[in-house]
Amino acid sequence: MGADMIAVDWSVDMAQARKILGPDIPISGNIDPTILFGTKDQIEQAVRDCIDKAGGPGKHLLNLGHGVMQGTPEEAVGWLVDECKALQRERGLSSNRWNLKVELV
Repeated sequence: MGADMIAVDWSVDMAQARKILGPDIPISGNIDPTILFGTKDQIEQAVRDCIDKAGGPGKHLLNLGHGVMQGTPEEAVGWLVDECKALQRERGLSSNRWNLKVELV
């Protein structure tokens, strides 16, 4: 059985998941959704840590490991998205490697 991408819940260590899957299998995940109740600095660091543990930008699709929780500040979701975009620009990468439709609702 094959898969186009493996989604990893926030409770799974991203570095360990990448090690098990190898460098070529796309992976999705896995920021703990409670981080969005933290500070801007904590959110930005969580984005960078997740991306780096997954193999760096272009190696996975960043998302929350279990969705946005009720009561999450909208501003915090914006900080997550902004940091992801900033990292893409910083490292000179395409924002949509797999031609996915990206929508914030």
